[in-house]
Amino acid sequence: MKKVEDLTKIFLEIDEELIRKGVEPYTRPFAACSEIAQHLFPGTNLPMDDPIFQSINQIYRDFYGSAYLHLPPAYIGCFMFRDVFLPIRLPVIYGEFLINPIDFLTDIPETQNLKRWLFKDHKAVLTFFDQVIDVMDFVYGIDDLEKGDKLPPKAIEFFYLAKQQMQAAAATLLGSFDKYAVIQNCCLATELLLKGALIAKKIDIETLKKKYGHDLKCLLKKNFDLLPGLNQDMLSDIIHKLPDYTKSRYELKDFSRLKLGEVFMKTQFISGDILRQFSDRNSRANFNMGQELDVTIRTFPKKQLE
Repeated sequence: MKKVEDLTKIFLEIDEELIRKGVEPYTRPFAACSEIAQHLFPGTNLPMDDPIFQSINQIYRDFYGSAYLHLPPAYIGCFMFRDVFLPIRLPVIYGEFLINPIDFLTDIPETQNLKRWLFKDHKAVLTFFDQVIDVMDFVYGIDDLEKGDKLPPKAIEFFYLAKQQMQAAAATLLGSFDKYAVIQNCCLATELLLKGALIAKKIDIETLKKKYGHDLKCLLKKNFDLLPGLNQDMLSDIIHKLPDYTKSRYELKDFSRLKLGEVFMKTQFISGDILRQFSDRNSRANFNMGQELDVTIRTFPKKQLE
């Protein structure tokens, strides 16, 4: 067998080539094993338990660490408890799968008091489940619709663009000192969701540009006309109270952490409610948490009285 330093040199060359090809980190060990095996032993089919493959995988673990070598989540959202932001990591799912939403809080160890406090707070737990339900209906709903090929590709594209804005907002809440950019992300995600829904109902891009522009209230009204199943009271309350889309680009407002978290989580609700109009997703109907935790009735968001 080649010396370890020789294997490492070959690994660096092959890995560099795979990077240029755009191969994702979590799939590169398998691809590199095939490439390196052919480099070292041309024309030979080695079994996957061959020591050379074990050595290559170990080099990858040593070089990158395990975090980059795992399949990334389908979506990283966010949930606000008190005024801190907790990641909701939605897994990629194939086939039938038993879901426990508590597992989505993978970054918070069981020994941490914050997690114990969360699950002792009845209202907070119900709010967490509301957010998980909305996120699941949104993210898995897009995937269902794309595979079903029932909607115009442009509608799916707009939904995916909204998903990117939501993940950018979540990343900002979870990691950045200055979190104000969340407002722009949420306003843009809302616009993309509303426009994606109208495209799905056969309204063309030019009409959206000329007739609606960035006017969220007009877009919402047209959605209500075409999608009677939307939660009209809730969506009206949320969108009419969103910060002004254009002004937020040119005026730096001093929003509290509570306000930013509220805007983000309400936008996650918008995403779930819109996608539910097109997919067969209804995650709330599939959750049965027992008598102590009734998730059949929504806790968040609630329409606020003036």
